[in-house]
Amino acid sequence: MKQDMTEGAERRQILAFSLPIMGANLLQVLYNLVDSVIVGNFVSSTALGAVGLTGSLTWLLVTICTGLGAGTNIAAAQFFGAKKKQDIQETAAAAYLLALILAAAVTLLCFLLAKPVIWGFLQPPEEMRTDSLVYFLVYSSGILFQLLYNVTYGILRAHGDSRGALLFLLISAVLNLALDSLFVIVFHWGVAGAAVATVIAQAGSAIASMIYLGRLFPDLIPRRSYLAGCRRRMGVLLRLSTPIAFQSMVSALGFMVLQRLVNTFGSPSIEGYAAMQKIEQIAHIPSNSFNVAIASFVGQNVGAGKPDRARRGYRATVGMGVAISVFLGILVILLDEPALSLFNIAGESMRRGREHLDLLMVFIWVNTITNITCGFLQGTGDVKIPAASGFVNLGVRLALSYLLAGTAVSFRCVYVSMPPAWILSCLFVVFRYRSGKWKKYRLV
Repeated sequence: MKQDMTEGAERRQILAFSLPIMGANLLQVLYNLVDSVIVGNFVSSTALGAVGLTGSLTWLLVTICTGLGAGTNIAAAQFFGAKKKQDIQETAAAAYLLALILAAAVTLLCFLLAKPVIWGFLQPPEEMRTDSLVYFLVYSSGILFQLLYNVTYGILRAHGDSRGALLFLLISAVLNLALDSLFVIVFHWGVAGAAVATVIAQAGSAIASMIYLGRLFPDLIPRRSYLAGCRRRMGVLLRLSTPIAFQSMVSALGFMVLQRLVNTFGSPSIEGYAAMQKIEQIAHIPSNSFNVAIASFVGQNVGAGKPDRARRGYRATVGMGVAISVFLGILVILLDEPALSLFNIAGESMRRGREHLDLLMVFIWVNTITNITCGFLQGTGDVKIPAASGFVNLGVRLALSYLLAGTAVSFRCVYVSMPPAWILSCLFVVFRYRSGKWKKYRLV
């Protein structure tokens, strides 16, 4: 389905576009959640910690994929708003070519660096070493599928189609649940079984998305005639994607450093942190979905020469996002212990996970404003400032965490550092939005 978002009521269009994305993100989080619930309950809480401590590394891989998808979406959305069909075709071909190149390079790096990074840098407890390495090596073998899916999804979003992702991720979620149950519960493959199930599920969503694109927009499937403009389009895609991916990659590396700090406080912190992160992912679904939606909405309207409409859409989105985030934050605080107990943690692990989760929920609305504002700026093509805001967030959080680690704050340093980091990065991007400098980044 193609949707032109340059006309009509802004709030209604953005909400209608966002809801399928929220559903898709929920499915994606749920199939990741399934891994943790099954591993925590049918293998052990130690195995859950092993999977959890690779979270920053798997996030690093995801950021590369989503960065290319976001860059594809920005370029294609602006060309769609400007009614430039050939430019979209060449952009799609260039994006798929980049995906193949990146997949080969990143997969090779993962296999070369996994052991020194996980065993050497993260320094997991002895009982988690083998499981953490096995899980990451298997997971990283599916990077090609993640790249192909994100490029396809970026092209579809640029055309106002957010519903397809529900179908793709429903297929992925069903596959992951069925295969997790088979590989872990029946075959007793442990964390390796959970990772294999995830890779197969990712392959399913990638294949489904490309079949869907081919049927809905057959002229966007790469052809030899589109390759002539590929080099120029690849340059544009790299200019848009690199700051987005680089910011997320630096954040992932920073959280790897943070994970190492968490590891120094022992198994209760590792297990509590791993479980907390899974619930946190659900709470961030609205802001992440609005980030994607506003980027596509703004891309189309900036491409069509309608910056005032883009501003109105931003204000409506911030209002909706904050209201939903506050409601979710209250709900999670009320249900924190039952939610965390799904992962078979208790005692000190539960206490630390609950404290972290509750503090995060108090300030989640701040992060929602940041996410939506970053999506707006990225949609205009102003991709460097959102990246810089990520560095501000990470720098403040790491500095405060390590400064407080040796004090009476102790293990709480990891989450006490979060509110000031979120507030500063929020102010950074909001000031950029209000300056109006984003107007000069229009591609067409």
